[in-house]
Amino acid sequence: MKKYIKLLVPTILTIILILPFNNVQAKTLGELKKAYETTLNKYNETKNNIKLTEEQISSAKSRIDSIYTEMAQAEKDIQNTTNEITKLNNQIAEKEKQMKELMKFFQVSSGESTYLEYIFSADSITDFIYRVSVTEQLSKYNNNLIDEMHKMIDKNNKNIESLHKKEDSLKSLQSELTEKVTELSKSKDALGEESLSYEEELKAQKSILDYYTKSGCKDNEDVSSCGSAQLPAGTKFWRPLSSGCITENYGYRICPFHGKEIHSGMDMACGDHKIYAVSDGKVKYTGYSRGGYGNYIVIHHNINGRKYSSLYGHLAAIYVKQGDIVNKDTVIGLMGSTGASTGTHLHLNIYNGWYLQAGESASLTDPRNYINFPTYNGGAYARFADRTTYYN
Repeated sequence: MKKYIKLLVPTILTIILILPFNNVQAKTLGELKKAYETTLNKYNETKNNIKLTEEQISSAKSRIDSIYTEMAQAEKDIQNTTNEITKLNNQIAEKEKQMKELMKFFQVSSGESTYLEYIFSADSITDFIYRVSVTEQLSKYNNNLIDEMHKMIDKNNKNIESLHKKEDSLKSLQSELTEKVTELSKSKDALGEESLSYEEELKAQKSILDYYTKSGCKDNEDVSSCGSAQLPAGTKFWRPLSSGCITENYGYRICPFHGKEIHSGMDMACGDHKIYAVSDGKVKYTGYSRGGYGNYIVIHHNINGRKYSSLYGHLAAIYVKQGDIVNKDTVIGLMGSTGASTGTHLHLNIYNGWYLQAGESASLTDPRNYINFPTYNGGAYARFADRTTYYN
């Protein structure tokens, strides 16, 4: 199953960033701590699996290297044995030639049979037997030598056949190990993505734990109530830039990364790169998302007794930290192009409810429902020169 993780992680990260935080079951600080420990254990387990996979990859690569050495030696042995067979064949041909010439010398000389003369010119029966024996031994010796050479050739041919089989077996094993390395590498990549996912989740959970701890929450207290006492009240929303232009509206669009999708907020660029809080509030979260908003900030607001959240994505710099109290004039960061971005801009989300708040429900809404912006229809960028001018 883990081979699909690499494909799922970017989607999961995007969903985590867009969906409300009401699917977190923990309602007390103690439960949030347990959830953090669970994620930490999964993270450590994934790291251990990465280490084991790296060891398996290293072992397989080492075996592949040794196979290359064995195959090179087998090819060398095949060549040496082939050369030996060629040498033996040449020796056999030479011996057969010598025997033919010797027999010809003995059998035919000046039109007479010298071989017969040699035998029958013996002085005695003993000499006769001796001369017959000499010629027979000479012939037998050469025949035995040739037979021995043929046996050596047969043996060498069998050796070559065995070496070829060994070479084929090594090639097959090499192919299997190469496939194994490929699969292990894919598993390692998937585990790496899984590890990054857990790492980001740990950062977010740790930041939330720190927030509630600093807010004075106890392990058995409901975080939805104990963490909200310091939130200041506001009366309205302001544009987050002192000047700029609208480059993308909220709603359906064609995304360069994900194709057709709902754009979760509004994009702004041009003008001043300093980013202001859209209203008075308290910083809920600051962090980095590899698969989405890059450097981003989440702020909780209390506007006329109602709960809202604002998210500022793709920042080049973050000037606030979790738990900071901000107002409409607080510069919280600088416009940038971190995360899934094609150029310098600010991505602004507005939520009804407190986003990333355990036990709370938060839903995305069009920022234009609460903040006045000039109309943008996809042509020339709609520009604004300040934070307050009203546009029809």
